[in-house]
Amino acid sequence: MKRPTSLPPGALQLAEKRCAEAGEKLTPARINAYAELFAQARPVSAYELLALLETREGRKLAPLTVYRQLDFLTRVGLVHRLASAQAFVACAHPEHAHEGLYLVCSSCGRSDELESKPLAAVISKAARSRGFKSEKQIIEVRGLCQDCNEAGAE
Repeated sequence: MKRPTSLPPGALQLAEKRCAEAGEKLTPARINAYAELFAQARPVSAYELLALLETREGRKLAPLTVYRQLDFLTRVGLVHRLASAQAFVACAHPEHAHEGLYLVCSSCGRSDELESKPLAAVISKAARSRGFKSEKQIIEVRGLCQDCNEAGAE
């Protein structure tokens, strides 16, 4: 296995800390998957990630391997799954647990993660008013990013 793609300063240490807090181990293969997702400027499907990792490692990988890595990374909070795009994106704030709020560009596919504790609280309160206990919130807002909006994309 080739050495993991470089991560931004401190990202690997934060990832290792999150895994240790969850009682999990961050293996080289998981680091590679996390680093490839981190390197992308947009959400990536499991099969796109598979192709990136195969190119990087120079060998065929089983799709199940990538799905297991994504499941792990999602479970420990290093990656979020965007249902509308059927894709995964590295968490921009892995240093603490939080609910995900994503602005997803319909034109270029770029995503921007935001944190909004007040919005998460409103959603939790509304859910509780119906007797519903939410486990996880990932909110996706589709539209045009600033660059695509200024370029007149549709």
